[in-house]
Amino acid sequence: MNLQSFKKIHKSFSDRLDIYNPKIDQRFIDEAALYSSSLHTFVKGAWPIIEGGREFVDGWHIQAICEHLEAVYKGQIKMLLINEPPRCMKSTAFPVAMPAWIWTREPSFQFLFLSYVARLTIRDSVKCRRIINSKWYQQRWGHTFQLLGDVNSKIRFDNSKTGYRIATSIGGAGTGEGGDIIGIDDPNDAGETESDVIRESTNEWCDHVLSTRLNNPKTGRIVIVQQRLHSQDYSGHILAKQIPDLVHLCLPMEFERSRRCVTVPLASTNGKPWKDPRINDGDLLWPERFGHEEVENLKRSMNSEYVIAGQLQQRPSPASGGILKKEWFQWWKEPSPPQCEFVLQSWDTALSTKADACYSCCTTWGLFKDKYDVSQVILLDTWHGRVEYPDLRRMATRLARNYHDTHIDHPTPEDYILNPDMILIEAKANGLSLIQDLNRAGLIVNRFDPVKHGGGDKTVRARLMSHVLEAGRIWVPAKPPHYTSLRYYADVFVNSCASFPNDVDSRDYVDSMSQAIIKLMSSGLISNPDDAELSVRYNRWEGERFY
Repeated sequence: MNLQSFKKIHKSFSDRLDIYNPKIDQRFIDEAALYSSSLHTFVKGAWPIIEGGREFVDGWHIQAICEHLEAVYKGQIKMLLINEPPRCMKSTAFPVAMPAWIWTREPSFQFLFLSYVARLTIRDSVKCRRIINSKWYQQRWGHTFQLLGDVNSKIRFDNSKTGYRIATSIGGAGTGEGGDIIGIDDPNDAGETESDVIRESTNEWCDHVLSTRLNNPKTGRIVIVQQRLHSQDYSGHILAKQIPDLVHLCLPMEFERSRRCVTVPLASTNGKPWKDPRINDGDLLWPERFGHEEVENLKRSMNSEYVIAGQLQQRPSPASGGILKKEWFQWWKEPSPPQCEFVLQSWDTALSTKADACYSCCTTWGLFKDKYDVSQVILLDTWHGRVEYPDLRRMATRLARNYHDTHIDHPTPEDYILNPDMILIEAKANGLSLIQDLNRAGLIVNRFDPVKHGGGDKTVRARLMSHVLEAGRIWVPAKPPHYTSLRYYADVFVNSCASFPNDVDSRDYVDSMSQAIIKLMSSGLISNPDDAELSVRYNRWEGERFY
């Protein structure tokens, strides 16, 4: 064979190789390495495919979200919870871009994504697949894997390296499969979070999926992204468990220094934990897109303190409080409480030690007169705990002897007596047993009928007594010597009242206070200051009419 014939054969062979193994432009190789090295860079590169002609508006929070997701992929974070306002890129970065980005590095990864409705997970699945099928993606990573033709739908698509992405809904089909990463994007429906039954059912179902569907429980990762809707939405449910591996990235629309988010060291933090970089209260999350005017428009459209607090601030109760405002409580700035004419102890009882059970709660109140001889009420102490009935009874008898004896494991000496003048217990199933037992023990206990006072509804009872609080008649003790903060038990109590009724754990504190104030009102021991003014006006009118 001569040299010319050999060259022709070689060229023909090379041409066939180029067809099946095309050469990759060095520019694409360099760009692929750059995009694969950073999820944030990948999101910017893929943006025209995801959102068409819309301009990409960057923000520090996008970098933060991407870095936390990268730490999930690397196994540095096993469970990540992201709380962020709507329309701030959480879905674009996670269920849309992250699977496509990970497959540029490790195409064997398997994903299971869920949301409260299939429509949302399918939407994100389509966007993710659109990235992978795009010319931009294929030019850079098309040689590493291909999507399989026989498993390639909106709900599920597999690749040639055993990787897959499955989209389903809460309670939907497809959860017989597992994943190396399980993602839940907005698990609760905003229109159904007020339903205890639906909310608890969703929380239990998600718990079951997360606990059973990781391919490898030791190496699997979980990511939950959500705008807060309720104190007991799935985010609140997860946070209440105090899971050791959980990392919580909380990004409110307006910065609150008292709630600054601090997480874990990331690639950009030089070994220090990441923290929200904002400085001043009110600094915006994404001013390049949502400036002050846009945020105010959002607030007006939401038209609810609770919705604003939840969806924008990721704190599902207004900072100042909802029905019961923080500023309505008066601070007692003396080392000792005032001389009280009457002491009332109020109980809201529950019987269980389960982690998700209701608390039993006792608040003790002192009635006193101010310098104008007007009746006022001060919080003297509180007790709050999950206990079975024997411990509940023991605690009740201890507090009946000394209302400061609140440390369940460290009782005060028996000769130290500060007993209430009246013990008030809600007359419901478990409360009735306690009333009977305490009566047998020689204690005089008054029953509070929750149906008679408020139709059995805790929120109605809170509203019935809220005017007394608003009038500045209820006091809580400040901490000496500077009185710039409340005593610990008073601070917990006031914050619980402010989060009522959205925070389930706050209801026991509020119900204990409500029944105490309603009892004092019905006994004529305290009234609204407006009543005296109305009485004067009424009597004057009667005098003018008859005389």
